[in-house]
Amino acid sequence: MATAKQILILGAGFGGLASANLLRKSLQKEECQITVIDKNQYFMMGLVNLWILNGTRRLENSQVALKKLEAKGIKFLNDEIIRIDPSKNSVTTKTNHNKLQYDYLIIALGAELVPKRINGFENNGNCFNIYDAQQVPNLREKILSLTSGRIVICIADIPYKCPPAPYEVSLLINDILIKNETRDSIDLDIYVPTPISLPVAGANMSRDVVNLLNDNHINFHSLHKIKKVLDKKTIEFENGSKTFYDVLVLIPPHQVPQIIKNSDLLGDGDQHWIHVDKFTLRTKYKNVFAIGDVTEIRLDKTTTIPKAGIFAEGEAKVVSQQITNEIKNNNNNKALTKFDGKGFCFMEIGDKKAGYIYADFYNERGPINRLDPPSDEFYQKKLDFERSRLNEWLM
Repeated sequence: MATAKQILILGAGFGGLASANLLRKSLQKEECQITVIDKNQYFMMGLVNLWILNGTRRLENSQVALKKLEAKGIKFLNDEIIRIDPSKNSVTTKTNHNKLQYDYLIIALGAELVPKRINGFENNGNCFNIYDAQQVPNLREKILSLTSGRIVICIADIPYKCPPAPYEVSLLINDILIKNETRDSIDLDIYVPTPISLPVAGANMSRDVVNLLNDNHINFHSLHKIKKVLDKKTIEFENGSKTFYDVLVLIPPHQVPQIIKNSDLLGDGDQHWIHVDKFTLRTKYKNVFAIGDVTEIRLDKTTTIPKAGIFAEGEAKVVSQQITNEIKNNNNNKALTKFDGKGFCFMEIGDKKAGYIYADFYNERGPINRLDPPSDEFYQKKLDFERSRLNEWLM
């Protein structure tokens, strides 16, 4: 009997969990051993941060233990990766410098948040990183305690995870203030470094987003890239302008994880993310795939596939099918081995309503993006989205 193939999956986010479950459903234990490695013990979708912000969810009730993978026949290793060596088909973890060999490697490590790049932001009691779930409960309390003043939301740089998220944050804060009966005495502004709100989605959807902000009296400021946070609750931008705040909500800079920088998975020059084949997600190394936020799939000089969980999940399906076909020597099943560039997400606006965003980035006539108006139905679909994935991956 042939030896079981060793499949290592680095990262237990959307892409990693989807890959592990799809492979386990398609391949028997005697065909492959699947190991997921992540330094976190729990999984929680980033979108839950918004529900913690608006008070409909608590952090401690939203985390699911990754050890539940074991019941599905998937090994979970709670450890930190310190070395990836594709030339030797090995990954080394921090505990005892444990070296693991693989036949197939899926890199799904996501993006690393680096708020420390913004001078003056950290250790400031009025500044909050909305992508850090631990900070969101305190942000909510700060907003509720504010009776007058100014709340500023800043996108530090692009790319960042889930392009619509900052606008959802602004609309949800607007909803919190209305319900708290303080909206009339608090200004709400959002500053972005780009000329339009959603460059990745194009001019039309960007206009729709700004119109939605305007309808809710949220002030939109383009071409304002945050430089540093000064004393006396002041922000300085790279264009030389300054503004004041009472509460600052930051979408922090993102970067490729340090472990990838330390490997040779990045090429020379200005490559900041792992480059992969746009259809197969293969890297320059045999049997090494990369999916999700750790990658950059460039469509032209200005457009890339967004960093969003739904695309990581779609890429996981394609990678899992390729690996399954190879292990089973099934050369006839090619139907699901090309990523189609399609995805969707929900844009929550408060009052239990959400819009629906559809995207097709590989369309032959150019990328298609559409924002459907907010409704109760789409909000329920967003709730179902989280529930269905958790049930499929970890329950």
